[in-house]
Formats: sequence, C-alpha cells, structure tokens
Amino acid sequence: MKITFLYFLIISLEIIYGVVIPFPDPSIVGEWKEVGKTIVAAMHIVLVRPTKIIIIDKVYPDGRYAFTSEYDLTTGKSRILNLETNTFCSAGSFIENGTLVETGGAEDAFGSKTGLQSVRLFTSCDDDSCDWLEFPEYMEKARWYNTMVTLPDGRVFNIGGTTATIQTTINNHSINNPSYEFFPKESDSVKFQFLIDTMPYNLYPAAFVLPGPPDQTWLYMSANKKAIIWDYIEQKTVKTLSDIPGGPRTFPATGTIFLLPLYYEDNYAAEIVACGGSAGIEPNDKGEKDCARINLALPDPEWVLEPFGDLDSGRLMGDYIHMPDGKVLIVNGAGIGHAGWDSGDITNRQHTASLPQKIPLLYDPKAPHGSRFTRMAEANYIRVYHSTATLIPDGTVFVAGSNPNDQYCDVCEYPTEYRVEIFTPPNLLNGTPRPIIKSIEGMTVFNSIIPIQTTYGETVKILIDLDDPTAIITAALINHGFATHSQHMSARYVSLQIKSQTLTPSGYAIDVILPPHPNIMPPGRHLYIYVLNKGTPANTAIEINLKRS
Repeated sequence: MKITFLYFLIISLEIIYGVVIPFPDPSIVGEWKEVGKTIVAAMHIVLVRPTKIIIIDKVYPDGRYAFTSEYDLTTGKSRILNLETNTFCSAGSFIENGTLVETGGAEDAFGSKTGLQSVRLFTSCDDDSCDWLEFPEYMEKARWYNTMVTLPDGRVFNIGGTTATIQTTINNHSINNPSYEFFPKESDSVKFQFLIDTMPYNLYPAAFVLPGPPDQTWLYMSANKKAIIWDYIEQKTVKTLSDIPGGPRTFPATGTIFLLPLYYEDNYAAEIVACGGSAGIEPNDKGEKDCARINLALPDPEWVLEPFGDLDSGRLMGDYIHMPDGKVLIVNGAGIGHAGWDSGDITNRQHTASLPQKIPLLYDPKAPHGSRFTRMAEANYIRVYHSTATLIPDGTVFVAGSNPNDQYCDVCEYPTEYRVEIFTPPNLLNGTPRPIIKSIEGMTVFNSIIPIQTTYGETVKILIDLDDPTAIITAALINHGFATHSQHMSARYVSLQIKSQTLTPSGYAIDVILPPHPNIMPPGRHLYIYVLNKGTPANTAIEINLKRS
C-alpha cells in the first residue's frame, strides 16, 4: 500500500490529538490506481481499439530506443511498434475508414529520419500483425506542433506548426507555417492569415467542427487570445469573435480548450470553454485562474469568465476528458510557468513549469455559474509537460506520461514517467445500479475487430441488464480524440435521444437515435455509445462505425 503524505498526516493527528479525520469518500471524489507501465513515454496517446491504446513519444540518443508502442488495457502489457521518422510533438486524427493519420514531427535525430513532412498511418487489428506505414515526405509543408481534426466529409484538416524545431520558447516568423492542408491530399496547402495574426502563441491551435446544417463547413479556431469561425471550403472568416480574456491560451502558454457536449434538446448549440493557460513565458509566471466560456449559438456571442475551480494557483497544461455523464474532467498540469523543457543539472534542475497540479477538477457545464468545478481525489504522481489522458470504454480514465526533460531522466524531480494510472470517477463508486450491455441490434458480440455498422439518423436497439425499477437511462456518443500537449484533437460528445424505453425480464430495451448528419458528429469508427443509468455508465461502451451512406 502506498503511504501518502495525506495518510501520514491523518494518522499523526489522530494519534496526537485524538482527532478523527475521515479519508476522502471515493463515492464523492473518485479514486486512483496504478495499473502498469507504458514502456515508452506517453507524449501522444489515442484509443485505437476498445482495449488498445497507441502511445507515441520521440526519438532519444544512445542507440535507437523504441518510441512507439501499443498498450493493452486488459493485460497492462505493451508491444513495441516500428517507426523511422521523428514523431516529436506531432498530431493525429482518424479519417473516415478508421485509419489513424499521424503527421509532422521534428528533424532527423539519433538515427531516425526527419518527421517534419511525414504522414504515418495505423489501422488497428486484434492480433499483433498491425504496424505503422510511413510516408516521410508526403506533406507539402513541414509541420511541428500542428493540429488535426476530422471533418464531416471524412477527411482530416491539418493546420499550422513550424517548419523547423524552435530554438527558443516561442514561435518566430522565420519558421512559422501559417497554412493548412487536407488528408488525403487534393491540392496545395492554403495560406492562413490567422496564424500570422496570432504570433507567437499560435502552435497547437484549437480547432473544432461546428454543428449546423448539413451543408455548413465551419470550424471554430483559436490561438493566442484570438478566435474565429472559419469556412474551410470557402476559405474565409465567417465571424471574428472577441478576444479571449486573460493571457494567451495556446502553446507555450498552454491552456485547456474544449467544445462542450452537444445536446439534441438544445439543437446541438455549440459552446467553447478555454481554461487556464499562463500569463507569460517566464518560469515564474502564474497560471491563469479563470475559464472563458462562449455560446456560439447566440447572435452576438461574448466570452464570460468564471473561476477555474477553487485551487490556490492557476493551471496550465491540463488535459480535458469528456466523461459519459456530460461532465468534463481536467487532470495533470502545473500551476506556474509555461510549456517547455526543464534545464540544468539534475541536482539543480530549473523547471520551465512547476507547482504540479495533482488534484483533478470535474466541470459540470449545467451547474450555476461560479459553482461548476468540484475537486476530485489527488493523483499519486506528478504529471506536467508531455502528460496525457483519455477516457476508456469502461467509463474510467487512463492517465499517463509526463516528461519535461529533453532526454530520459528517472532521477529528476519531475522524472520521465512510465507509470499508468486509472482514475475511477465517483459515479462508478456511488452504488447506483450499473447497466450491463447485453446486445445491440440483436448482436451479442461487439467491440470486436469489426465495429457495429450504423448510419446517420438510424435508430439502434440496445438491450441492457439492469436491476433498477426507477432507472433513468441516457446515452451519448463520444469521440475520445488524439491526446497530446493538452490538445484532444477531434474529441467530441453528442447526447443521443432515446426514442423508447421498455422493460424486459432482466432490464430494459432502449431505442437510441444516432446523430442526424456529419456536422453533429463526423463519420468513422472509433466512436463509442455510452449508456447510463442516473449518470452511471454501463460496464462498457459500444464501438460503432458511423457511415455517411
């Protein structure tokens, strides 16, 4: 059993003063458990199968270290994958056929090839036969610290980055790449003035497909403090939004920017939240202590500030996770500084970002302004720069990574971290009867190599075992996204309408209506239906392939 400082303090107070201090109740704050190791540092992660996570790091010296692997959630074991191009600070998203597209990276180093113009493809499998396919010079432009997002037409939008690695903390005009392109490639890259106007805090810009009519082709995008709505087909700005209040919110002043869950009963109104970030690029600059929220469904939307929880410090480099109940969990990060490498001798390390934030915050978008955040149980390990997290199908959260060191360091104060933790949220520990998925569309075998085939607007029947006569059943469709540098590219939550709910001998049969068209949820597999009872998710989510026709 790990003896934490909190445990020691509580026992000491009880012995000395006779004070009884209860431990935090997991049914209120959740709990943490260490479950394995990643074998490569988890700079980038993505769920590619219901039980498999791809982990990507960067190349290291002293021979050819493995820098990508596949982690098995059922066994906690990993297998090494093969890459030749440097994936340092790259990007990823899925195309319509379910293939992961991973692009960009850094120069050749330590025996690797340059990754700056690389495209890497990965198609998942149930055995150990699948591996990366690489195309080292496929992209027209070199991209490092770029962003990708899956579009409603099934392509991937690839934006920004630099043409070479940065030798200082922030971007500069000599290497800035203010352009975007598409995968599969159909034309030359397109110059993008927005990424000039937002210098120098314009790396890993935020990008989300906006819901709207089927023929709408709009993206929300933000970098630095600026935000726009961009038409990626007409190649024009639809609307320039007011500046996000506070300091910069994108790299290296890395904040946490996310699209709130989309609800059919609200006509899928889009709201964006930008939390934290840093006041500047000095190691002692304080993290931002607020969040800015904007409702893009309003005719004249404006940012509204709210406190970023009740922590003593601000937060930067936090990872967000769409939880099945519509709340948003924020984990990892630091309280002061900015994103970047630490420096100096390991005995006198100079931290670029410090004051690790080990207390997760759970954000309830529907709660009253000023009271939307709740503290969760404190994590066991420091996770600062290059940390990651993702929701997994059983409703828990996979948390890994952290490496602010330019090379491997296991004795640094903030070490290269390989340990994996699972955070179990309170809604899985509060005693609410949990649904057990029995079948979908009559199929009792699901989450296999072939996902459940569906189309937009289709009604699917799901049978669940549930011993609860007062059940309140809801459902949601979630894209978990590609996680790196506090970005969760293409992550998205859409509530699903339940058309009917009927009793069965062992539980309930529900008819669930899928989103009406791709602007609500872009197409492809790696989309998961979560079924919940009173906010508690079922034993597993169901992977579907949502097809345009």
